[in-house]
Amino acid sequence: MNTVAAEQKILLSPPSTPTLASEAHHLLQRQWQRLQKHVARVIAHHEEAAESLHQIRVALRRVGTWVQVFQGSLKLPKPLQLKRIQKLASALGKQRDLDVLLEILQEPCWRGIPPTQQAELEQLRADLSHRRAKAQDRSRRLLKDPTFLEFQGACEHWLAQPRYTPQAQLPLQDSLPHLLTPLLAQWLLQPGWRIPSLPCKGSETKQLHELRKAGKRLRYQVEFFSNFYGTDVQEWLESLKSLQDQLGRFNDLQVLQAHLDPQSDLKPILQAQQALALQDWPLHQQRNLTPAHQRQLYQMLLTPTLVESIQASEAV
Repeated sequence: MNTVAAEQKILLSPPSTPTLASEAHHLLQRQWQRLQKHVARVIAHHEEAAESLHQIRVALRRVGTWVQVFQGSLKLPKPLQLKRIQKLASALGKQRDLDVLLEILQEPCWRGIPPTQQAELEQLRADLSHRRAKAQDRSRRLLKDPTFLEFQGACEHWLAQPRYTPQAQLPLQDSLPHLLTPLLAQWLLQPGWRIPSLPCKGSETKQLHELRKAGKRLRYQVEFFSNFYGTDVQEWLESLKSLQDQLGRFNDLQVLQAHLDPQSDLKPILQAQQALALQDWPLHQQRNLTPAHQRQLYQMLLTPTLVESIQASEAV
């Protein structure tokens, strides 16, 4: 038997309980199917193409997290290297970012503002709409670019002929704590946890943004394996998402301010919205900086539910 065939045998003869190999293949297959669906919609100018573009970026980020989680268990081609995937996700994110900014400019907080502010607001909308149209064209071109096509081809080829390292044969359940706790540690050690309730320096807003990104990586990773845990992890994921949304809202408003003149009359409105976005931030800080709560989070990830009981519940 040649090397490639021996590596694939891990999947061809599935064990009674999941291994790193079988779970890695399953997770990539799921993201691949989602990716293909939304790529087809964007290229076909589907009425929900804007949302599909966002879902493509989410799928790319999840594939990037997949690479981080299983990199010691897989043999991957160059188009599936983490930096390449991150670069693709970043390039596709420009249109989505502009979509979000334009949505903010349609919110109720802008109603009844003075005529001078209204004129500036309309000019800002026009400028962002122009940039958004250009970004949309770039996004569609990128989905037909050789770099993206190479990424798609690499995914398809690896799924058809997966290659693994010996580590991939390890039982998934026994490996979960080792896979999940490193990103939890990175998240809890972020400097952003210790900034004021409303950051006022550029370095502080950057730290909050980095905390949000670390939280997103952690959430994606835990979501991959949430079926192997109980309701406590599900509730924690909801809390993670809520914090991520709040920090994301703060960051979007910060990005929007960067498009304004330093003396703009619109800035106070955006700053007031930022304060609202972070009104629950002190509660998140207090909870997640408590040593007892941190130990509880680690304990949750160290004790996955028995695989056998999960399989029995799925069979029902």
